[in-house]
Amino acid sequence: MYWLTNGGILMYFILLMSIIGLAVIIERFIYFKANQQITMVKLRPMLREALEKQDIKGAISTLGNTKSSTARVLREILAFWYQTKTTNIISLEEKGREAALAQIPQLERNMWILSIVAHTTPLIGLLGTVTGMIKAFQAVSIYGTGDPSVLANGISQALFTTAGGLIVAIPALIFYNYFNRKIDEQINEMEKGSAELINYFRK
Repeated sequence: MYWLTNGGILMYFILLMSIIGLAVIIERFIYFKANQQITMVKLRPMLREALEKQDIKGAISTLGNTKSSTARVLREILAFWYQTKTTNIISLEEKGREAALAQIPQLERNMWILSIVAHTTPLIGLLGTVTGMIKAFQAVSIYGTGDPSVLANGISQALFTTAGGLIVAIPALIFYNYFNRKIDEQINEMEKGSAELINYFRK
C-alpha cells in the first residue's frame, strides 16, 4: 500500500499488469509441466517397438493417451497412414505439418498477454515519471523552492512509478523469453519426431 499511495494512480495500473502477468506465468508453467514433459527420447523406444511388431493401433492408442504435442502429431501421422495405407511421403509430410500447426496455438496461448505486460509496463512507469516531474515543477511554480518537500513529493512519485514498472516488466520479459524457448523446443521436437516417423515409411 505504501507504494500505491506514494506512486499515484498509475501504480494501480502497474499493479494490475503485475497480476495479469503473474497469472499468465503460472498458467504457462502448469501447462508445460502437465502437457509437455514427454519428449522423443521417451517416445522413440515405444514407437520403434510398436512399428517392429506392426502394432499400429496400439501405438495410436498409446500416443493418444500421452500428453505431449509431439505425441499428438505422431498419432495423427500414424492414424492417417493406418486409415489410408498410403506410402506417399509428401502426403504424410503434409499431414505431419498440418498436425504440428494445430498444436502451435496451444503452445502460444496467452503469450501475447505476457508480451504486452513486458513491453507496456515500463512505458506506464515512464509516463508516471513524466507526470511526477510535471507535478513537481508545477508545485515549485506555485509554492517556490523554499520548501524541499514540495519538490520531493513529485519526484518521489516519479521514482516510485519508474521502479514499479521495471520491477514488473523485467520478470515478465525474462519469462516471456523463457516460454518462447520452450515453445521453440516443442516445435523442434514435433519436427524431429515427424521426420523420424516418416523416414520409417520411406523404407
